[in-house]
Amino acid sequence: MEDYRFKVNLGGMIEILSEHLYSSPDVFIRELLQNAADAITRRKEIQKKEFEGSITLEIEEKEKLIFADNGQGLMEEEIHRFLAIIGESSKRELTDRSVRRDYIGQFGIGLLSCFMVTDEICLITKSCQSKDAPSLVWRGRPDGTYTIETLQQQDKEALPSPGTKIILAAKEGMEEYFTREILENLITYYGLLLPFPVIIRQNGKEKQINPVYLPWEGRNTNKQELLLFGQMLFGELFLDCLTFRSEEGNVSGVAYILNYTVLPSAKPAHRIYLKHMMLTEKGDGLLPDWAVFTKCIVHATDLKPTASREGFYEDETLDAVRETIENRLIAYIDTMADDQPELFGKFFRVHQLTLMELALANPKLFRTLIDYFEFETTRGTLTGYDLRMCGEDLLYAPTREKYKQLSQLFFAQDQLLINVTYVHALELLEGLGYMFGISVSEVEEEEIEDLMEELAAEEQEKGLEFLNKANKILKDRDCRAELKCFQPANQPAFFLMDEEAVLNRQIAISKNKANSIFREMLNMISSELKGEDAVSMLYLNYNNPIVKNLIRITEEDVLKIFVEIIYIQALQIGGFPLRKNDMATLNQNILLLMERDLADKEE
Repeated sequence: MEDYRFKVNLGGMIEILSEHLYSSPDVFIRELLQNAADAITRRKEIQKKEFEGSITLEIEEKEKLIFADNGQGLMEEEIHRFLAIIGESSKRELTDRSVRRDYIGQFGIGLLSCFMVTDEICLITKSCQSKDAPSLVWRGRPDGTYTIETLQQQDKEALPSPGTKIILAAKEGMEEYFTREILENLITYYGLLLPFPVIIRQNGKEKQINPVYLPWEGRNTNKQELLLFGQMLFGELFLDCLTFRSEEGNVSGVAYILNYTVLPSAKPAHRIYLKHMMLTEKGDGLLPDWAVFTKCIVHATDLKPTASREGFYEDETLDAVRETIENRLIAYIDTMADDQPELFGKFFRVHQLTLMELALANPKLFRTLIDYFEFETTRGTLTGYDLRMCGEDLLYAPTREKYKQLSQLFFAQDQLLINVTYVHALELLEGLGYMFGISVSEVEEEEIEDLMEELAAEEQEKGLEFLNKANKILKDRDCRAELKCFQPANQPAFFLMDEEAVLNRQIAISKNKANSIFREMLNMISSELKGEDAVSMLYLNYNNPIVKNLIRITEEDVLKIFVEIIYIQALQIGGFPLRKNDMATLNQNILLLMERDLADKEE
């Protein structure tokens, strides 16, 4: 049986690279930088001694780019192996893991990315493996053909020392990738953390792009310097920053705290480097999903990149790194709260809503943050810590209206009631109760009535006739009156309506505004409710002088005026919607009082 070899259509391969593997033509700079970095690393291995590696880019605006490094260079046999065989890499022969991890590229297709911006790649190279190694010129074209030429030492294009020079001429439509502005931005983006100088040369002037060290490692860098570095890199001011390090994956970096509010679903643009080269802006898998209030600079050496070099493979090492960074961020929040309360206060104000959602989704983060979330209560604003340390069951009002009507009653007697109508307040309160074993429940009628005292037998007897008259007046309003003693004494009445009664009332109000079709729908809904179970109570405060005077009134028409006024006033204080005739009744009764007063004066 005869063996056959695959034939690769290089033009089709380039199309696959440009449309599927690489996200944009920008990456040709990334591939050139990482190939040069690997060549410098390889030369150090071959020569067994240190030397000053460097990369230079010489620009002819919108026309040509000359990319040079002083790395290992190539022999002719290596050119055939590594530049003519797709998928072959000069690092493939290095099987020792301790050596391989120093290299960036692994897939042997990086140079092909240059065909996205040029129609010919000219590579001039001189190997460091022999003192007599000649300079070789390799010219590759998108149709899959290439040539190799040996230069004489005296030739103008010959290299004086080991290294590689790549010459690219701009392809039509790709001239923008051959401008100083674009190239400097791309070099800064991809190669800022390279450990040797990257220099741009144009019109006889040179500029070094990178600092050649990790700003957060190996020197006494203070926080202010790191904040300035982050400002330079991301182009914005940050609230604070913290460093982190993971032995797993050999990962280190800086997390910058954003100075503005972001949504929990936000995807910040990070800068994540592998072996000093920019890899991706996405923190998926590496950074905790909830760390949306940060922008991070991360440098890794031992994590495994995907084939496109735009992310990391999911494995145990990546999981361990993510957990390390997560624990560092949580510890930072704890430490900041204790040691820098002013900074923590600002951080919490800026990111409070985001932190609420994140805490609810992450138990570890919840335990750290719950003590600092604030709740509106009848004892003022209390934190989660205050609530869990108060030693009481935690009662809450489920709606704004119910909290409004009950708060005065609870406040007057120093009883705790919590308003959970704010965003995530109920979920946070229930989470607090679950985590610390504290009872959390909606306030029931029994707890409300416990705040009211029964009248003495003699007082009940005095008020019995009045209550009968009051209930007769309120019957048409589906309300029942009771006499109680409660605080505050200056509140004559307290109106309480259960949920079904509230719904009945809202339906009745809506009927007055609806057309015939919707009125019929509302009638159907109303008929399904158990009206006999809907309870509205008007608690009249026997401690209040107005109520005591009401009991003495014998004229039923006068009593009716005052009972209806107190009833409607209690509705307004409780924040209940008024029916169409409620306001008319109030106005009519006030007018009747005025007329009676005027009539008395005339007599």
